[in-house]
Amino acid sequence: MKSEINNRYEKDFLVLLDEEYGYRLWFWFPNITSNKLDIWWSELDPVDPYFMTPEPLIGDLYQAEDDDELELFTSLQNTSKFYTVHIHSNDDSILKKPNGTKIYHKGYES
Repeated sequence: MKSEINNRYEKDFLVLLDEEYGYRLWFWFPNITSNKLDIWWSELDPVDPYFMTPEPLIGDLYQAEDDDELELFTSLQNTSKFYTVHIHSNDDSILKKPNGTKIYHKGYES
């Protein structure tokens, strides 16, 4: 799977996803533009469908399972070139742009 991720992240829109419920990391290719993702996320109310697993999300998801994939996830995250998202419950799920701008979903509870 790592070769597939390597082939995609260099040319496709990638979001690095941190799932709190299962303590898993995912490579998410939403198959939409970043602008459309910003809108989709901001209209999301609530995040409940993704609480136990992000697999119902739009696009393609690849779980970082082995050491190489976990290392790749961390190294990409450290570049600050990719969107990131933390998914858990309505009070802490958030999408962040590479420039640090936070996008809250419609059901966000502060």
